[in-house]
Amino acid sequence: MIVRKASYQELYQRLYKSYGPQGWWPIISNKTLLCEYHTGAPRNSAERTEIAIGCILAQGTQWYPNVVRALQQLKIGRQFTEAELEWVRQAEIESSQNSRNSKKATKKEWFTQNTSWKNVEKAIARLAVAGMVDFRKLASASHERVAGLIRPSGYYNQKAERLRLFARHVCSRYGGKIRLLLRKGHVEIRSELLQLKGIGHETADSILLYAASRPVFVVDAYTRRIFSRLGECRDDCSYDGLQQLIVNAMPEEMRTPGVFGQYHALLVEAGKRTCLKSRPMCRQCPLLRQCRYGWLNNKV
Repeated sequence: MIVRKASYQELYQRLYKSYGPQGWWPIISNKTLLCEYHTGAPRNSAERTEIAIGCILAQGTQWYPNVVRALQQLKIGRQFTEAELEWVRQAEIESSQNSRNSKKATKKEWFTQNTSWKNVEKAIARLAVAGMVDFRKLASASHERVAGLIRPSGYYNQKAERLRLFARHVCSRYGGKIRLLLRKGHVEIRSELLQLKGIGHETADSILLYAASRPVFVVDAYTRRIFSRLGECRDDCSYDGLQQLIVNAMPEEMRTPGVFGQYHALLVEAGKRTCLKSRPMCRQCPLLRQCRYGWLNNKV
């Protein structure tokens, strides 16, 4: 097999053709408590707040179900009971099945056509949204309460401290309004975020890209794994070095928040589906023809 080097634009196009639009950043619905993609978020300050919180919760863990459960519990202001958690699980199953079986059906049609879904929705609707996805409430809440709510995200004591510190910063400097922080220049925002305890380059850039809609490319473990296996960088390359390598190789017209967000989400999807940390499924990878790792390790 001949390994052919491809442009980063071509790599993006191959991933997009294989996996389609990813719809990031997803938002937890106040009505159903379900994780909704392709919403066009952030559409308002509340969604910017939720995204920033989600960026911190996502540190060192997977989005679903860990971060989703943590955000859901923040939405209702307490931990789920076993019955409530079962309702939510059933709703997620129903939503997934409807997405596969009725791709053109609207959410409203799903609710009216599916009796079991209607019953689940009624049960979830009884959960009053307490609004803990709010910097003022997070800043004033006890460590124990916040840690209990975000327990599903893992490292909950550490993340509770980081969330409360971040919330206090937003409250003391911007009156709890994150939009006042995010309207600054992105270099200034990034510098300010990196000074906060527990906010590293990946988290800061995720907030910039997804909450502030700035053209910043996010580098994570999936990005480093895939690009190192393609032979584009070393395993131990620096965050800033890999970020600049990717950005500089992209055409000017593709250096937008929309493309960078889609590219990042597609790399995450590839990292979860085929380019696994151990036992990668190289034969199923859309980047196989460009992958030096797959060729050298006889995965093909």
